[in-house]
Amino acid sequence: MRKFASAVATATLVSSLLSAGALPASAQQQNTTSPHSYTCSNQGGGPNHTVNCSGLITVNNVLNGTQVNVGDINVLSGNQLDTLELALVKAADNSVNLPVTLQVANLEKTAINTYLTKFGIAVLPVKVEICAGSICV
Repeated sequence: MRKFASAVATATLVSSLLSAGALPASAQQQNTTSPHSYTCSNQGGGPNHTVNCSGLITVNNVLNGTQVNVGDINVLSGNQLDTLELALVKAADNSVNLPVTLQVANLEKTAINTYLTKFGIAVLPVKVEICAGSICV
């Protein structure tokens, strides 16, 4: 009976964490149908380190290959990269019907806010470059 109670408690905890967003994005994204997929990775190291994310902004893939580059000396962990990817996906989904310039600005704001609120790292807007086609901020 103890094993059963333990299994039920574990399943409840996993369910709660998934709905609260506490598990890595890779675990959460398995069930998403978002047309906006981003892949983030660490590039380089030291003072020239960047985190690069690339993916889609618009549903119709008009801006395929949108690049998000965050210049920061902090190398992000796998969970942090997953968190950033998920935040960018949500921002893209929430602003899909806005003009492209606003979509790009929302991605920049999301990257900055995610670094600050989720990772405790302050990043200046000048260190975040978002390019979608010929539109960069």
